[in-house]
Order: sequence, then C-alpha cells, then structure tokens
Amino acid sequence: MCILNCLNVTLRTIAITTLLLTLFSGCDIEVGDNLPGVPPNGRFAAVGANQHSGITETQVAIAIFDNGKPAPLIGGDVVQASTRNDSILLLDEGFYKGSYVADLPNNNNLNQIDFLVVHETVKAREGRWYPADLLNIDPGPGEFVGASASITLPAEPANLATDRDIFSNINETFTLTWSPDTAGDTMQVRAAISCTDGTNTDNYGTVATLTDNSDDGTEVISINQFIYDTNDLNPSVTFISGKARAMLQKLLTQLNNATTVSNDFFANLKIINPAFNDCNIRLFLFREREGSFDLPATNGNISSSRSAETTLSYKPN
Repeated sequence: MCILNCLNVTLRTIAITTLLLTLFSGCDIEVGDNLPGVPPNGRFAAVGANQHSGITETQVAIAIFDNGKPAPLIGGDVVQASTRNDSILLLDEGFYKGSYVADLPNNNNLNQIDFLVVHETVKAREGRWYPADLLNIDPGPGEFVGASASITLPAEPANLATDRDIFSNINETFTLTWSPDTAGDTMQVRAAISCTDGTNTDNYGTVATLTDNSDDGTEVISINQFIYDTNDLNPSVTFISGKARAMLQKLLTQLNNATTVSNDFFANLKIINPAFNDCNIRLFLFREREGSFDLPATNGNISSSRSAETTLSYKPN
C-alpha cells in the first residue's frame, strides 16, 4: 500500500507509506488521492505504526473509508494514539484523503499502541485559520467516536548488515543479514535511492522482491532491485508510487481534459539513468506484524512494524 514523496524521500515518508496497507505495489502509478486497495463497498479502515531504530517516536497513521471514498473525521472527532505513558492526537493530514498521521512519543520503547476515536472539539481544530475559541460550533460526537484498535510492535530487526556495500553493476548481488526472530513476523525490504550525474539529482523508491518473507535472518538480493536502466523496457525494480510522479501525472490528466495520461508519457521526460550514474541506496528492513481491531467485524488492515536501515553505494565503471 503505501503517504509520500519519492522525489524527497525521508524516513518519515517511507514509514508512513508502510503504515497504510504496506502501500508499495507494482510499477503502476496511483494518479488519484485515494488509497490503493480500498474496497468499493462498505466501511474500511487502514491503521499502522512503525518504530525506526534509534528513534524515540513511533510513526502512527490511520485512514477511514466509506464505500470506497475517504471518510474524513469532522467536527471535534479525532484519532488518539497512545502507549501507557504517552498519547497524541493525529491532527496532521496524510497524503491520501481521509488519512491522518502523527509521531507518538515512545521514549521507553513500549510495544503496545492503542488507537481510539475521541471527541476533542478544541484540540481537533488546532492549526486551522480561525481561532478555535471564537468559532466553536460543535455538532457533537460523530459515529466513529469510540472505535478502537490495538497494535503490538514486533522486535526491532537487530544487527542489520550486508556482506558488501559498494557495487558497479546492476546484476551484482549481496547478502543481507539480521538477527532472526521466532515470532512468525514477515520481513520487507524497501529503499530510497538518490542518483546524480553531477548536475541533476533523481530520487525514487523501490520495494524488493524477496525469495521469501520469512524472518530467517538472511536474504540474497540483486542490485537490479534498486538500480535500473531506463533503456530497459522490463526492469526488475518495483517502484513505489511516489507522490511527486503521481501528482504530475494527475496534473497532466487534468490539463488533458480528464483523459488519463498514459505512464508511457514519462518516457519523453529527460531523467537521469541510474544504471550509468552514481547512486546512494538507503535500504530499510521492516519486521511487520498484523494487528486486530477491537471489533472483529471491522473491515480493514492493521499492522505494525519496526525498522532498521543500512546504506549501499552504486558507482558504475
């Protein structure tokens, strides 16, 4: 799945993208502002949390949909995320309509994260253009108030390492290792890549296809899962649907009288060819775990993860 700027990828960007449905899927570009994978009928919620190694905050996110359309919280309704020590309201809007994100303090590295829709009339309106104490029309709690979910974060993928970190050919491979765990969680590898020709810079994200997603502590990966040749019509990389490219395609669609612009159009844009330029690869390993809604009948996706990262360099001959 995938909240989310591949032209300026940061840890927060990748983490939040992961939170909402593991939002990395294929090479297709999501041109709209709706979360991919949402069913067309019924209520649907996507909830997630990720704690990155060395960071004392947990990235939390939630999105709510009704019959395939975003269902933004209104009035004083807002999502609260909490540990037993701290709590925060998800006041910032995510990239996708109907999504909200926040950084939950977690100095004690606690594992359980609880989500609850609450009614906080004044706090829910902080940051809006009008003073909350001057315009405080409260329609009362909405229908989502009281909805809840819980997530238990998995263990951090410790001792992340590679047997090499400098590459000159996209067909080279490396072995990624980490300390395995027996909890039955799944592993995912995603990367933020920055390439330069000395003048221009190109940034994009990919998700690696692993031999299996088991937490066995080792995986052999090819560099062509991160670096690709723009002349190759069938590259091995699986691209993250980046905000920048999606928004550009959406704009072109609007300018073309709502006729969808094909992805092939981008072949006419002048971009850096990663295969022939120096690239920096920030590789992120995620240990992921499925969670549960407090009401079993709730339709949606809830997951938690902890992540760690390492850096690779690509320098073609």
